[in-house]
Amino acid sequence: MSTPLTFKIKIPDKRILHGLESRMQKVQGKPGRYGILEKIVLKIGLIQQSLEPFIQNPVLLLFAGDHLSGIKMSKDPVSPAARRIHKMFLDEAPVLQIAKKMGVSYKIIDAGVHYPLDSFIDYWINRGSVIINKKVRGAARDFLHEPSLTTHEVHQAISIGADLVNKFYYNGSNAFLFGHIGTSCAISTVVLTSAILGKSVETLWYIIEKEDEILLKYSKIALKKHPKTSDVINNIAHFGTAQIAMMAGAMLKLAEREIFFVVDDNETLLSLLIAWKLHPEVAEYAIVAQNYSSIAKEICNKMHISPIIDFKITADEGLGTLMAYTLIQSALQINS
Repeated sequence: MSTPLTFKIKIPDKRILHGLESRMQKVQGKPGRYGILEKIVLKIGLIQQSLEPFIQNPVLLLFAGDHLSGIKMSKDPVSPAARRIHKMFLDEAPVLQIAKKMGVSYKIIDAGVHYPLDSFIDYWINRGSVIINKKVRGAARDFLHEPSLTTHEVHQAISIGADLVNKFYYNGSNAFLFGHIGTSCAISTVVLTSAILGKSVETLWYIIEKEDEILLKYSKIALKKHPKTSDVINNIAHFGTAQIAMMAGAMLKLAEREIFFVVDDNETLLSLLIAWKLHPEVAEYAIVAQNYSSIAKEICNKMHISPIIDFKITADEGLGTLMAYTLIQSALQINS
């Protein structure tokens, strides 16, 4: 048995809000003129307990991994996560180009990619420093036949995520953006969300094409395969992936360190939900930048939080968090 990490997360002291509101009123003259920008300043000022909130050394963390159920359905000899990472190396995906222009450093964390990334020659052409190998296992197991992970692997992933952001914290980073790489994990995301929220998969999945109907069918089979439980760790073990647990651990550690972070896609929101189930206080440190999908809406409703804005970006890999980051930067500049 692995010993789960414990986190001491406190709700920010709201007494500073009066000072923040007074400062903003001097800037804008009349409360509410800057709309969402004012709310951002208040939120980050509250988190940092500062009348002059600031950002330094922002980092985008892209957690990558696969789920065997999704890989088997794709019938691709190269894992979907590995193929996407390879493509990002070749043409630098928009998210990486934008991050560079914004001065946001980025790392790809291999939490469970079902392929040796170092077999790509591009990995060795000035790219090795971009990927951090934190592989828990090659991929989450096929939950149509067995649990995706062991509880030991879940706790291990949570611990790795917490330790990972600690290292960036010690380097002075105080703003974190989360993204996910791994299209084979779509089925895992829907099933795990369904198990945690007690919602039917039909309410979480948009049927667009024939493939979606097949995935919906297998989602129902997976849910029936494993016993129902209210324990979130067991739910992750039954249906989840290492990167989902890893992101949850990272978010919990950031909240413990009183650092804000931004999430936008279904997978990062699911990790936030898991972190919230373990420590509800974590929601105080999260900035959400998406509410377009059924999963996002259900998760936000459950946690009683609202996105700062919905960019309706369906791309994964944290692109929405970078768009949110531009708003955050603008808000803090207005307040300075």
